[in-house]
Amino acid sequence: MAKVDIKKALAQFALFNGLDNVQLELLAKYSQELSVSRGQHVFSRGDTARGLYLLLKGQLKLGVTSILSVEKVVSIIGPGESFGETGLFLDNQLPFYAKATMNSKILLVPEYMVHSLLDSNANVARKMQETLSVSLHQMIHDIETLTLPTAIQRFAEYLLRISNKSTKADNIILPVRKETIASILNITPETLSRCINKLNKIGLIEVNGNHVAITDIVKLRELGFDN
Repeated sequence: MAKVDIKKALAQFALFNGLDNVQLELLAKYSQELSVSRGQHVFSRGDTARGLYLLLKGQLKLGVTSILSVEKVVSIIGPGESFGETGLFLDNQLPFYAKATMNSKILLVPEYMVHSLLDSNANVARKMQETLSVSLHQMIHDIETLTLPTAIQRFAEYLLRISNKSTKADNIILPVRKETIASILNITPETLSRCINKLNKIGLIEVNGNHVAITDIVKLRELGFDN
């Protein structure tokens, strides 16, 4: 991957887009560009936090692995999103791993630089609070999804969430592999396949690879709690 203009990249993130040139140049001077290959860990669960991570290109998954080696994906990170905030404020080990699902480009802003900005810039501090609030809201929604009693309801709600973020609500692209979706929904890949086949059979969706056409969004909403 070609090297990026770190100063320009930082300015594209909402957290830093209010900084002046001097502040951005200082931040860029100490930030580190990371290239991560698909399947490579950015950090492992239990590692000590190094700073704030900003995803420029690619995709990552955050997750945990049980003592029985069962993986649970807790979040998918896309370009323009940050991760690792937990480690900035809790003086302990990171509670999850971060692993690239495709070749990715990341900026690492050192912990001491983030704390310096938060101490000196109220606007950055407010935006950090907003970022953490959005993450908390998403986590609560994820927990709500897992309370749905059937796998097909969970998958329906997942599709609706992706649809709400898409420019074409009735024609979406699954952002990750199906086994990752199954992990997010706390079901097996085989169960997810049955859900897809069932929704396709009753005429609510049409699937072609990772492309999903929602053919009856009203009935799909009736399955989830987006009604």
